[in-house]
Formats: sequence, C-alpha cells, structure tokens
Amino acid sequence: MESNDTLRFVEAEKLETPAGRLNDFVLVSPTDVTLGTLDGVLVNPHDRQIRYYVVNTGGWFHGRRCLLPMTPARLETARHALQVDCEPEDLDQLARTDLHQFASFCDTDIVDTVFGASEL
Repeated sequence: MESNDTLRFVEAEKLETPAGRLNDFVLVSPTDVTLGTLDGVLVNPHDRQIRYYVVNTGGWFHGRRCLLPMTPARLETARHALQVDCEPEDLDQLARTDLHQFASFCDTDIVDTVFGASEL
C-alpha cells in the first residue's frame, strides 16, 4: 500500500455522477450481494488515480471501514448501486482502516491532479 501521506480521502458525497452523489449508492458484488456503502475513495493526486474504495460494511455505529483495492466497477443508476468485483468473504479478509490517518483531498491536490506535480 502507498504511504498514508501520499493518498488523499475524497468523501462519497463529493463524488457526483449523472445519477447523483455516490453516498446514495450501495456496493454490490457480481452475485448481487450487498457489501455495504461507499464512504469515499482514496486517491493519489500525483498519479491522478483512485487507489481504494472506502467501504463501510455496517451501520453508522457498528460499521467497519475497510479499503478495497480499486477494481473495475459498474454504476447501476436505476437501483443506485455500484457493482464491484468483490464478494463478502473478500471483504472479510481486508483490514479495518481509520480514515483519520489520511488527509482529505484539498485545493493543492486539485492543482497536482489537473496540472501534474513536478519536482523542482
């Protein structure tokens, strides 16, 4: 995994799609099992890449957040679902994560993402 100071957290409510913000979507497996909700993503602004989905596998109080490595996904707008290439037993193998260890995506990251970071 990349270092925590490289990755930035973007909340799902800030991720807009034609069907709405992603915080309204559930994550489902290819076999149509509900995996949880999408709390956000971890991005590397320098590489302009999403690295992980931040998945909440439970409710607000009893939730377990884990990082699912970026996999191909399909947005199913009619039922507000994001289908990812993962099954429930795969999530069980992932370690819990604390989002406080990652900085939030900020204005400086936007500049890096749009224009590319350059070493001076």
